[in-house]
Amino acid sequence: MKEKAFALFLLALFLFTLPFGLLFREAEGPLGLPPLYLYLFGAWALVVLLARFLFRRP
Repeated sequence: MKEKAFALFLLALFLFTLPFGLLFREAEGPLGLPPLYLYLFGAWALVVLLARFLFRRP
């Protein structure tokens, strides 16, 4: 259980570090939204869903 939590923490740390996030600095993305916002909300949703599936009770 602790290994899963640590792996999820490392994934979230990698996804939310500044250098990786700067790849999405374009002015406009799909639907007129900034790509950085889409990336941040998408990465956040991915981390939340992974946490749900990894720590779900049987």
